[in-house]
Amino acid sequence: MTSGLRKAHKFMWLFLGALGMVLIVASIKSVKQSLPLDKNISAVEPVEGFHIVQDNADWLIQIKEATPKNKVDIIVKRPLKSASTGVYTTSSNQEREAFLGSMDKKGVYSFEVDKTVTNIQLFDAIKNTTIQNIELSWE
Repeated sequence: MTSGLRKAHKFMWLFLGALGMVLIVASIKSVKQSLPLDKNISAVEPVEGFHIVQDNADWLIQIKEATPKNKVDIIVKRPLKSASTGVYTTSSNQEREAFLGSMDKKGVYSFEVDKTVTNIQLFDAIKNTTIQNIELSWE
């Protein structure tokens, strides 16, 4: 590389570095609304028509009876300690029967269940441990 090419190469990289920083700052300033992760889920209120099964600092579990299918909402208020939490229906002796879905971060998770389901279990498949057993009380 000749000295002229080295000089041009140096100025081109300085220009591209400065342009990159300007574009990053401009893109951050162009966001007009807050990101959904910024919402405070810990102050969530129960929804009308649902009745609360469990409400603690980690999650709010509420159920709603409906004609075709019943709905179980699990609102995760704080980040989970488990990377992969599965939600299962369980029998009366706490054996997992059916997989409903998985939870991985803060947010609202809704599952449709039959009224015959009386227990659900939060299970960590990676560590092979039960996080919590929850008894559903249908009204």
